[in-house]
Amino acid sequence: MRTIQGNWHQEYDKLKAKIEVLSKSQRHLMGEQLDSLSHKELQQLENQLDNSLKHIRSRKNQVVFDFITELKRKILEKQKAKALTQQPHWEQAQTSSSSPPFLLADADHTLNIGCYQGRATIGGEVEAAEVQARINGSILPPWMLNHLNG
Repeated sequence: MRTIQGNWHQEYDKLKAKIEVLSKSQRHLMGEQLDSLSHKELQQLENQLDNSLKHIRSRKNQVVFDFITELKRKILEKQKAKALTQQPHWEQAQTSSSSPPFLLADADHTLNIGCYQGRATIGGEVEAAEVQARINGSILPPWMLNHLNG
């Protein structure tokens, strides 16, 4: 029984010493209690910290790269889904008419650019002859009439 108790005591002393060494090493890595270290020990500690920082930065860069890659993938998925939902509308517009949608406007619409030179009458209406002119079935706005008559 004494040998078993002696073995436990020896094991306890070994573990206690290991804990003390690890605690001392941790304090040194945290920059504490460095006064007792020699130049060589300080150099080794600095190298160990440099290597640790390299690993940490490498891992951090990998995490950032993975995050950006995942974000790009999600954006592309959303763009593809949006394109797929919009595609049926475009195809429907294409099959409903042989003309492009921008050419399907009513022929009575005019484009008014520049100064408007029509005269208002008593009822608030503009005299039609001065406002618009029809050439080959197209309605021209007043600003284009000056170029035709000039």
